[in-house]
Amino acid sequence: MGEVAPGGAAEGPERPDGEGRLQREREEAAGLWPIRRALTTASITAVAGLVVVMTSVLAVLGFPHLQHTRALPLSQLLDVLKLVLGTVAGVGALFALVMAYRRQRLAEVADDRDQQRALLDAQRAVLEQERALLEQQQAQEDRTRVFNERFGAASAQLGHDEPAVRLAGAYAMAGLADDWEQGRQTCIDVLCAFLRLPYAPDPGTNPAEGEHLGAHATARAAYLAAREVRHTVIRIIGNHLNGHTDISWRGHDLDFTDVVFDGGDFRSATFVDAYVSFRRAHFVDGVVNFGGARFAGTVDFDGAQFVGGRVNFRRALFDTGTADFGHVGFVGGSIDFSLARFSQGTVRFVGAQFAGGTVDFVGAEFAGGTVDFGGAQFTGGKVSFTGAWLLDGMVDFSRTRYGGAEIDFHRASFVGALVGFGGARIEAGKLEFEGARFEGGKVDFGDAEFGGGAVDFGGSQFAGGTVDFDRATGRRATGLPDGMADHLS
Repeated sequence: MGEVAPGGAAEGPERPDGEGRLQREREEAAGLWPIRRALTTASITAVAGLVVVMTSVLAVLGFPHLQHTRALPLSQLLDVLKLVLGTVAGVGALFALVMAYRRQRLAEVADDRDQQRALLDAQRAVLEQERALLEQQQAQEDRTRVFNERFGAASAQLGHDEPAVRLAGAYAMAGLADDWEQGRQTCIDVLCAFLRLPYAPDPGTNPAEGEHLGAHATARAAYLAAREVRHTVIRIIGNHLNGHTDISWRGHDLDFTDVVFDGGDFRSATFVDAYVSFRRAHFVDGVVNFGGARFAGTVDFDGAQFVGGRVNFRRALFDTGTADFGHVGFVGGSIDFSLARFSQGTVRFVGAQFAGGTVDFVGAEFAGGTVDFGGAQFTGGKVSFTGAWLLDGMVDFSRTRYGGAEIDFHRASFVGALVGFGGARIEAGKLEFEGARFEGGKVDFGDAEFGGGAVDFGGSQFAGGTVDFDRATGRRATGLPDGMADHLS
């Protein structure tokens, strides 16, 4: 019986603390008895085994009678001590073996538990990743659904009859393009497609003969409203190309094919790493401003018509890309390339028609790359290269035809570029090089035909380089120094 505690209750066995409970759990997981029970059982088993062995030996010997004596010789005493020490050593070895086995078993269980825990952690991590992925996919689907709803609403606004609603739609579509990176090109395509829609021309400030004043006023108001919406769309696109917005649309394709421009602002825009099409566009009125723009991608004006207004490329930079003005018609208005710089890229005016208006390359710098006017027709208007610098690269006027236009290179500097007029036909109009400086490079008039047009080199300075009239025919240009092109009549 246990003693009674002062409080009157019998004192039970001591409850194990947290560490003891953890040890018991480990032992149970390993299938082990408690340490005391294990050692006690081992001891009893060892003693029992010893008794069995001793009894068996005595039985084999016939249970001999031991001789009792009070005197124990020293040799026998030593044998007894050896037996005692051997027994103690055996018991110790048994205990050590039991403890080693327990440690090994506990270590194996701990390793198994660690592996199971690691496996569970890995499975939990995989589940967390899958859940995060599902949440991300769900969020993306929600975002896409919202973007699609916004896209539908903005498209409906752009197609509305009321100009104010169309304006709101333009800004809504631009905002969606800024927010929706995956759908940005689609939003830009819609804005460009809006500009490609049929566009009624300006009915003018005064009604036509026989036109009702009210009808003319209505048509004029509708035109002005439609123009405001279109110019807003152009301004939105331009601002996303010139750094005036937080989100840039540079590097995205722009399709202005067949668009009618009667104004628009692309100042300081950068056309890079994308295809921008102005093919067959019509520049009919107002000011379309590309001043300070950079053309480093592919910009295609093939077949565009400049029939009125003013198109400004002043201080534009053409580099590392292609700007194609092939088969463009310069019929009227003013196109200004003054102070523009042409370097490393390719600018093509192949087959262009210069039939009217004014095209200015005043002060332009040709510092590399290729500017190709091959096969262009100069039949009217004026093209001026006054003060231009032809420093490097190639400027090709081969196979061009001059039938009435006025082209001047007044005070132009031919420093290092290759300028070719090979095969050109000067039939009418003027081609003037007054005050030009030929300091380097080569100007080639080989195979050119000098017919009825006036070609004047008056006041030019020939300080270096090569001016070649080899195989040229027709009348000798005025102002050439003696000994140059003397074979011409």
